Parts: sequence; structure tokens; C-alpha cells
Amino acid sequence: MSTFTDTLQPWREPCATHVTHAIYARHGEALARFGPAGRKHCRQDILRHLDYLAAAVEVNDSAPFVQYVLWLKEVLGGRGVPAAHLTFSLQLIAGFLVENLPDEVGARLQAVLDAGQASLAGPQAVAQYGFTRLPTLPQTPRYQQSILQGNRSQALASVTEAMDAGATLPEACVQIIQPALYEVGNLWQRNRITVAQEHLASAISQNVLVGAYLKASFLAPNGQSAVFACVEGNHHGLGLRMLSDAFETRGWDAAYLGTDVPTRDLLQDIDTRRPQLLALSASMPQHLGSVRQTVEALHAELGNACPTIWVGGLATLSAPSIWRYTLADGWSSDALHALEQL
Repeated sequence: MSTFTDTLQPWREPCATHVTHAIYARHGEALARFGPAGRKHCRQDILRHLDYLAAAVEVNDSAPFVQYVLWLKEVLGGRGVPAAHLTFSLQLIAGFLVENLPDEVGARLQAVLDAGQASLAGPQAVAQYGFTRLPTLPQTPRYQQSILQGNRSQALASVTEAMDAGATLPEACVQIIQPALYEVGNLWQRNRITVAQEHLASAISQNVLVGAYLKASFLAPNGQSAVFACVEGNHHGLGLRMLSDAFETRGWDAAYLGTDVPTRDLLQDIDTRRPQLLALSASMPQHLGSVRQTVEALHAELGNACPTIWVGGLATLSAPSIWRYTLADGWSSDALHALEQL
């Protein structure tokens, strides 16, 4: 089945070339100080715009692109780049693609681009990183401060304190670690911290999760098994690790396969293990297509032996029903939400 991404593919590079050239034709004097590297980065940014645009058109929902545009507006604004530059880029992309792509997809593409441009011109909405469904625990501010300061022992102490007070491992993950990391993402988005600080916060949280796992309580094995995997191309697995650990606390035999799992290898693993549940993670809208292809391949190869398939991850949080595009059987916004559905 041909997808919009397939239709767009031959035009990605020509579009990036056209838009980059037009941007430099208008703003070349201001951009000259960045040299050849600046032009290269400009081109990469256009290709990234196209990836998010393609994903939104594919799922027939402008929300992922609107959220991306709002996020990018704040990222650029925090670094001194006017929103007008982004608006100009989107106008150039729209003009090029509508002119060159088939008429039957032009209307869908234009609708998504219009929604993105309207979000730039409308009220000062801000794209928030992640989604916090439940109130945070009292230890969250101290945990966030600790991971930003690089204080691993204090970060672990914050989580340990919560668990000593009765919090379960999934509660500590969802109501301390996850919201703290979301706020770290928001701080980077506003140019308040560096990429290095963001990476350190994530690395410390991975270590803390190990310490919290060792302190957790587990129910007896219940005879059910689940596999947890980030789809091919998804390199963000901390949230899925939390989900896998949460299922273990409920007595499930949980196999966490990690990030960027090749689709063919995943199919072979599922065919061998035959779990009751497969949980797939998609961190960016571009990964939703990979989830759908994986779901279709599993049903085609395993038929009635296919496990129940759930999907989650940041890419599924921009709109309530966007996960349905993947053809998965269910969705959860976080580990506790998943446990509530068992």
C-alpha cells in the first residue's frame, strides 16, 4: 500500500534544496556568519520539517505537526530566531509541494500546513514536552534539581524516600522520574539548559531506575508474558523500560528488547516467545508508520497466534486517538495507565 511518505520521498531532497536556496536568497546576509555549516543545518531542518509533515498527513491529524511547530517556535525563540523565519519556511514548503505532488494529496497536505502556520499566528500556545496525567509526588522537585546538578546519589535518595513512604516502583517512575524528565525537556526547549545537561539527567535517571528496581516489591509469577520493544528508528527507551519493570512487579514475565529493534528480528522473537502482550514504543510521529507496519506484519505472519499489541510513547500523546492509526489493540500514556487496564 502506497503511503504519503512514499509519495513524498522523491521530492524531499528537491524541496529541501529549493527552500534552503530561497531562505538564503532572502536572509543570506544575516546567515552568512554561520558559513557552509549554517546552510547544511538549514537543509537538515527543512528535511526534519518534512518528516513531521509527512507523519501528520499520514495519520490524517494535524496535531503532531502543530505540536512540532509550536515546539520549534519556542526552541528557535529561545535562541533568538524570529518566528517569521519559520513561517517563511513553511510557506515555501507548501508552495513547492502543492505544485509538485498529485492533486489528491495536495488538499490534505495544505490542511496540515495551514494548521501549523495558524498555530504560529494565533494565541501564544506553547508545546509542552510530554504529558503528566497524575499529580507528582513531593520528592519530584528535589529529584529534578538533583538530575540537573548531576547528583546521582541525591536523585536515588529522593526516589528511595518515596518508596520507603509507600510508593510502588511504577508510582515512583510515573510520578517522580517521568515528570522531572519532561520538565528537563521543557527547560532545554526554552534554552535554559544545555544538551549536555539534558543527556546527563537522562543517564542519571537510567541509573536511578536500576536502584529503584532493586528496592521494589514483586507479586508472584502469574504465568503471563510480555515483550517490550522500541520500533525500528526509535532510540528513546527509558519510558518503555519503566513499563517493562512495572509489568514485572505485577508478576509478568517481561522481556525488554530495548531501542531500535529491527522489524524482522522483532517478528522472529515474537514468533519464538509467543507472549500474551507486545508493547511497542514510538517517540516521534515518524515512528507511528513503523508501528503500523509492524502490527500489519505480525497479523499477516502469526494470524490468530498474534499477541495483543499495545502502543505508547511521546508520539502518541499529541492527540487522544492518534494511536488508532497504528492498528494496535490498545494504548497507554504511562506505566500506571497500562497497569490500570490489566
